[in-house]
Amino acid sequence: MDLNVDIGSFFKGLTKGGKVGDGAGAQSSPHLKKLVIGILIALLIGAYLYFFYIPEQKRISEMQAMIDSTDQIRSEILTLDQEILQDQATLNEGNARFDELNRLFHNKQELEDLYRNISLLALTYELLVAKLEKGNEVPVFSDKPPIDQGEGVPSKKEVAFYKISVQFEFVGDYLSYTNFRRDLAQQKKIINIEREKITVRTGEDESGGVVDIATTLSTYRFPASDADRFITGG
Repeated sequence: MDLNVDIGSFFKGLTKGGKVGDGAGAQSSPHLKKLVIGILIALLIGAYLYFFYIPEQKRISEMQAMIDSTDQIRSEILTLDQEILQDQATLNEGNARFDELNRLFHNKQELEDLYRNISLLALTYELLVAKLEKGNEVPVFSDKPPIDQGEGVPSKKEVAFYKISVQFEFVGDYLSYTNFRRDLAQQKKIINIEREKITVRTGEDESGGVVDIATTLSTYRFPASDADRFITGG
């Protein structure tokens, strides 16, 4: 076979089915023609796969991964929303409970004001405060388990609140004292009457209706600090 053929004539011969060469009359091999066409088709298929199909499949896979990730993120967001709603409900309940207790319990400053208010209320109804004696504060512990502080060290207990008792002795008219008790019961904070003893005065020098009242009142306060909140070995 003459290899010194004109390339243009060669391809022209492939397309026309004629002869190639410089008029030498050499006929193109049909096998060579099929081989070249097969190579061209393979190149076209390879180019299509490399430049179009594979990148498109990669893009589709990435989009599917994004869709799957979006579904997962959406599910996580819904879960977080539910948790936030539950936590918010718990927080609202806690705040409501705190507000309720705060309306009923005293802090340390309000406790000092309470003693003065009771004395002023007694004077309003012309009751003589013969005695005012503050009792001890008794801790009321929470239901939480004690806090372990290590071997050989007593555990700490958390104080929920303190109960404070105050002893009063009044002298005055019994009707005035009943009005005093009525107004005392209308106080916003908790004030309990733990003990009450009423003695009617007798004698020529005493006018009717005068009584001696010995009463023990109790109220409650929150711990004022961490040192006040925890008691070691209590």
